[in-house]
Amino acid sequence: MFSLGGINTLGVLLGGALLSLAWWHGYTQGENRATERGEATISQLREAFADQEKQRAEQAAQTLQALQQRFERQVAVAHTSERNYLAHVALINAENRQLKRQIDDVTQRWLDEKGKPHAVSCVFTRGFVQYYNAALGVPDANDPGATAAPGGAGNTTRPTASAGEPLRPSPVTQRDILANITDNGQQCQVWRAQINGLLDYIEGLTP
Repeated sequence: MFSLGGINTLGVLLGGALLSLAWWHGYTQGENRATERGEATISQLREAFADQEKQRAEQAAQTLQALQQRFERQVAVAHTSERNYLAHVALINAENRQLKRQIDDVTQRWLDEKGKPHAVSCVFTRGFVQYYNAALGVPDANDPGATAAPGGAGNTTRPTASAGEPLRPSPVTQRDILANITDNGQQCQVWRAQINGLLDYIEGLTP
């Protein structure tokens, strides 16, 4: 037969066992819940990271596409500007050749009021030629008074004059002057075409 003291001891042991079991059950459930929460959190973080990476990749792709489109637009504008510039220069060169072919027609003779032709007699002094060259930025020869004739189609450098003879006649003719102006005008038009082409290119790049 069990004594009262034995029953109490058994109750204490049984109660302790129940408490231990309850604690273990609570601990296990808590650990499981913590593990589930941790795994859920990690999963959420992975999904968030994947979403961020996807957004970054999409933004990078959009940026790359925008840059590519901009580059293609710049290339197209550059090609158009180049074609326009080359066409304009070709037209300028053609006009220059046409003008040069007509130089002799307006520099060899002149008509008086009666329509009678006369040979052109036009004298350019050496001082005139010197100032003409200086205005165009053409350097003089070693001699401070030396002058060089304006360049033109079929024209070569003329003999130079010594200092102190600015009023002596030079061998430069009216034809030489007109040919030189024709070449200078051609160059000015080419530069103008370059500047306008550059401005058109810059304007074409503006969104």
